[in-house]
Amino acid sequence: FPGYFAAARKAARLRRPDDTGELRLMFEHFEGMGATFAGRHAQAVAPLRRVVRLGEALADPLPKIWASQAAYTLGEAQQAHRLAAEAAGAARARGCPALVPWAMVYLALSALLLDRHAAARSASLEGLRVAEAAGQRNCAIDHLAILALLAALQGDRETAALRLRRITDDAEARQLGRPGAWSSWASACVDLAEARPADALDRLRRMAAGTGCANPIVCALSAPHFVEAAVGCGRRAVAGRALLHFDRWAQGTGSTRRLALSHRCHGLLADTSGSCDEHFQEALRLHRRDNASLELARTELLYAHRLRRSRRPGIARDLLRDALQIFQQSDAVHWAELARTELRAAGEAVAPGPASGKGELTPQQLRICRLVAQGATNQEIATRLVLSHRTVEYHLRNVFTRLGVRSRVELAVLFR
Repeated sequence: FPGYFAAARKAARLRRPDDTGELRLMFEHFEGMGATFAGRHAQAVAPLRRVVRLGEALADPLPKIWASQAAYTLGEAQQAHRLAAEAAGAARARGCPALVPWAMVYLALSALLLDRHAAARSASLEGLRVAEAAGQRNCAIDHLAILALLAALQGDRETAALRLRRITDDAEARQLGRPGAWSSWASACVDLAEARPADALDRLRRMAAGTGCANPIVCALSAPHFVEAAVGCGRRAVAGRALLHFDRWAQGTGSTRRLALSHRCHGLLADTSGSCDEHFQEALRLHRRDNASLELARTELLYAHRLRRSRRPGIARDLLRDALQIFQQSDAVHWAELARTELRAAGEAVAPGPASGKGELTPQQLRICRLVAQGATNQEIATRLVLSHRTVEYHLRNVFTRLGVRSRVELAVLFR
């Protein structure tokens, strides 16, 4: 990043009144991202918005990729997603296949910001395939890191670990800060899902301190998990300091998703029931406004845990029922089991979920079924989707139960 800042200063001296749109976009991008990397989020907003406007007006794929990155940094997920999709389409149409995997990075990240995990997974799987075919190892590592983070956010420890193993050595050898930071974040998410907040806090503190691979934006994005881990360890002062930095970013960009996560963190840190309720309820309102279903369910789970411990199990049960349904629909198996555990602790017997109908399969299960219909073995499916063998087996057992089939042959018939 010192090198980036030096390049940005040199670039600023080259600006001219008659610069083309492409040049203006590059200069604004340097200014906006430089301020972001330095933590000056309020100063970054205006140049990044100018990058987005210029990217929308230009037809070339590369400016659109940079504009997508700017929109993503601002938290403007819909714009980032649209610009990344336009960049990928323009790259294909103009015979620039080398740019497609890079456009897919921001297509996946913006889909994740929109809480569309299935779309993010599809974009990164395609980006990974094209990057590997083109010999773009750095970009392939980016996509593997995104896929690891997606698995970790859903509590799938084995798949996250499998994807992380494929990138760890390369990311360190190539000194790739962003995928290295994503990997640390993914590992911390797995630690939190498995009730190991001290391990999660240790990973995130090392990343924030710049030990090994680091990236200021990933540190900012992971701050809500840092706060959750610190609160889980009783390190409230540490959590409060991290939240101050995240609040500045959330308020500077005005991102609804980040403001919702800020309120969730304040709810976790609240000293009184009234303050806790106020922040958690505002977080839930903002999640619903943003259509962020999985984050909504995570917030409901955290809030319900607090309510149950303060002896208000009735309200907790209402939240947990909704969270459980969302986790089941999102294929977040581990989080669904945690919601069931909380529901039992709140005094409710948990009924089994629905078990029939092709339309009730998750996007991941549908993808596996189509590959079975093409004749792929479990190991081939695992390799193609970068899943653990055990995860593929788990999904197929559930598919057989839901669809009432007894063999791969019967399953293949349904999906041909």
